[in-house]
Amino acid sequence: MTDLQLDTLEARGLIRIATYQPELEYLFRHALLQDTAYESLLKQERRALHQLVGQTMEQLYPERLGELAAVLAMHFEQAGEKDKAIEYLVAAASFAVDRNALTEGFELYGRAAALLPPPSPDDDADALRRRIRILHGRARAGFTFVSEAESISILEPVIADAAKLGDLRIEADVNLSYALLRQFRGENPNTSPELRRALDRISEIAAELDDTLIAALPESIVGQFRVGTGDLRGGVETLEKTAPQLEKKHDFVGSSFAMVSLAMGLARLGEFDRAEDAARRARDLADKGDLIAKLDAMIGESMVRSIRGDLDGAVPIARQCTDMAEQTGAVACVVVSNYVLGDTFMRQGRFGDAKIVLERSNEVAGAIDERRFHPSVAAWLRSNAASLGEGIHSAPSFEEALRTARTAGDRWNEASVLWKRAETEAKRDESERNVDRMLADYAAADSLFAQMEARPFRARTLRGWGEALLALGRHDEAHDKLRAAVDLFNELGLTREAAEATAAFSATS
Repeated sequence: MTDLQLDTLEARGLIRIATYQPELEYLFRHALLQDTAYESLLKQERRALHQLVGQTMEQLYPERLGELAAVLAMHFEQAGEKDKAIEYLVAAASFAVDRNALTEGFELYGRAAALLPPPSPDDDADALRRRIRILHGRARAGFTFVSEAESISILEPVIADAAKLGDLRIEADVNLSYALLRQFRGENPNTSPELRRALDRISEIAAELDDTLIAALPESIVGQFRVGTGDLRGGVETLEKTAPQLEKKHDFVGSSFAMVSLAMGLARLGEFDRAEDAARRARDLADKGDLIAKLDAMIGESMVRSIRGDLDGAVPIARQCTDMAEQTGAVACVVVSNYVLGDTFMRQGRFGDAKIVLERSNEVAGAIDERRFHPSVAAWLRSNAASLGEGIHSAPSFEEALRTARTAGDRWNEASVLWKRAETEAKRDESERNVDRMLADYAAADSLFAQMEARPFRARTLRGWGEALLALGRHDEAHDKLRAAVDLFNELGLTREAAEATAAFSATS
C-alpha cells in the first residue's frame, strides 16, 4: 500500500497511527472496519496475504521469533501451512511457560494438538516425537490448574507413543509426569495398577541405562507419598537419599518437590532445624526451576514455620504464595497455600480471616477434584465454623472426609479429620455435644499421631483432649493429658504453647 493510500485512509478516519517506533504501524479505528475489510477478501487472497506477512516477519525479526511465535503461528495457520503453524505454536507455548504464563501455554499447546494429524501406525519418529512434545507439554503446563483426571487423559496416549519411539529418557519423563499426576490424585502405589506400572517402567529404564539418577525418580515419588499419607519416618529416609540425587541430575523441579516433602515430613516429626534446612534447600533449587517449584517451595517454608509455631512468620509467606498462585492460575497451589493460611489464622484466633481463605481452598479443591488436602481443608473449615458459631453446608462432611482418607490409605488425613471433628464437638453447647464420640475421636487421633511419631500434632491433640476433659469436670484424666502435652511442647521447644498448656494444667491441681 502506498503512502498516498495510507494518508487517504487516515484522513477519512478509517485508520490511525498506532506507533512510530521501532516502525510505523497503523490500526483500524474500529474492529468492525477491520472485519469488513478482511471479509471482503477472497479466501485465496487471505491465505496469500497471511503467508506473505508470516514470511516477511520471519525475515525482518529473526531475533524475535520466540516473542512473535504466537503471531507467526496464526498467520501460517490461516495460510494453510499446518506444519509451520504447529512449529510456531509449540515455540509460543514454550515461550509462555518459561515466563510462567501457564494458562496461555496450555491453550497454545492445545491449538497445536488440534492441528496434528490423527495418530497412525505408520507414524515415523519425527511425527511421534512432535506429538509427544506437544501433549506432554500441554499436560505439564496444566499441572496445577487442570484436574488430574483431564491431565491423565491427555497423557495416557503419550505413554504408548513414548514406548514406540524408543527414546528411553523421553519415555522415563512421560511416565514420571503420569505417575506424579496419579499420586497427586491421591492414588496409592500399592493399590493403583496404573501408578505402579509407571513407577516400575521408570525403574526398568534406569536399569537399562544404568542411570542411578533416573532410578531416584520413582523412589522420590514413593517417598513423597509416604510423607503425605503418614509414613513420616519411612518417607523422610527415602527422600534424604533421593533428593540429592535429583539435584545432581539438575532436575531442579523434581528435587525441589522432594525437598519440600522432606521439609514437611521433618516438621511433622518435630525435627524443626532439619526441616528448616530442607525448606531452604528447596527454595534455592526452586529458584533454578519454574513457577510451580517456586510456589511449592513457598508452601513448604510457610508450612514448616506454622508447624514450628512461628505463626507471624508463616502468614506473609503463605499470603504471598496464595496471591501468586491466584494470579498465575496455579489452582492446586491455591488449595494448599490457603489451607496453610487458614490453619495459621485459626491458631491466631482470627476465625473470620480463616473462614475466607478456607472457603476459597475448599471451593477450588472441589472444582479440580483435589484429594490430597481436601479432607483436611473440609475438616478445618467445619472446625472454624464452629468457632464462629456458624453452620456450613458447602464442604464435605467429616464422614465424607474420613471415607476419602481411609479409601486412599491416608493415615495423615484420617488423624487430622478425627482431631478436628473432636475439636468441633468440644465447641458445641453441652446439650448438643456427643461426648462419647468426641473423646473417642481424640483417642483415635492421638493414637494415629503417636504411631506416625508426629510429635507437634500429638501435643496439640493432647492439649485439646485435656481441655475437653477439664470442661467435663474429669480433672484426673485432664491432668494426665495436659501433663503429657506440656512435656511434649517443652521437648519440642514450643515455649508459647507449653505455657498455654501449663496454664490449663494448673487448673487440674
